[in-house]
Amino acid sequence: MLGAVVLAAAMAWGCGGRMVREESPEVVTLTLANNHPDDYCTTRAVEWFADTVKERTDGRVVIEVYNNGRLGDTVSCLEQMQYGGIDIVKADVPTMTNFVPNFNVLQMPFIYQDMDHFWKVHGGEIGMGILRGKAIEEKGMYGLTFYDAGTRCFYNSKRPMESIRDMKGMQIRIQESNLMMAMITALEAKPVVTTYGEVYQALESGVVDGADNSIVNYLEQSFYKVAPYFLEDDHTYSADLLVMSVESRKQIGEDDLRVMDEAALESWEVQKGLWKEAEEETRERLKELDVVITQMPQEDFEYMGQICMPLWYDYDHREEFLDLLDRIVAAGR
Repeated sequence: MLGAVVLAAAMAWGCGGRMVREESPEVVTLTLANNHPDDYCTTRAVEWFADTVKERTDGRVVIEVYNNGRLGDTVSCLEQMQYGGIDIVKADVPTMTNFVPNFNVLQMPFIYQDMDHFWKVHGGEIGMGILRGKAIEEKGMYGLTFYDAGTRCFYNSKRPMESIRDMKGMQIRIQESNLMMAMITALEAKPVVTTYGEVYQALESGVVDGADNSIVNYLEQSFYKVAPYFLEDDHTYSADLLVMSVESRKQIGEDDLRVMDEAALESWEVQKGLWKEAEEETRERLKELDVVITQMPQEDFEYMGQICMPLWYDYDHREEFLDLLDRIVAAGR
């Protein structure tokens, strides 16, 4: 069972040199910044985590959850968290790469064989080693857990895509990423960098023909209204995560920290179930909205694997990074 694997991996990595203190009867109140809306599936898991921690610590640790990005964007929240201004942040792997470059290895396009491979990596020594390793601790952060953020897929405003090769000639919005730029270029499409907040307008005005996101966010952000053709190519498997300030952990006793760590990993299992439900409901809703959803053929996955493998190994030539790549690939065999 994955939950048991994750718990075992977390115990093996320990708590990263935190200060050990005697239990205090005083209440510790923590702030948690979450950029998702109130009714989002990941928000429900985050709130389950906060409620569970309060219950299991008999009220000694209270986590106040602020949804809808009320405390600021993810980068600014992480920067505040480094010195304890915010205690816990719901972040994502792409944003964490700005602080810990090894997170990049987890988001290489077409590196995972399937979802089982993805969770085997994240819940095992590779993922937990990055989440709770020395590099993230040096940034003043401690990784509590991963969450499912779905797979990123391409969608466009022009035509149904029977193959990923049908993107040829299209202008595709991407995040600022040399890796994604190289992949889009290899498909003979044109990468266009815009901010996330500009995607809808760019599609509507024709500045771009397509973009990518999880199917849940595709519906949530109403992108289907301006780009009704969705290709399930699963080019990138995405993870969100909860990270906590190392400084904030010093306020909490050892036993209560252990409760928090265990509750965080249990919330991962809760969130995966909620995400699966959200994806199923989303597909049914998109069918009602006459969105054209196409499953990418198997030969395209093999083709994209051949294209992307050289890009993975050209991305970062550090011995540690290359070793992590080899281990991720081996985990899928």
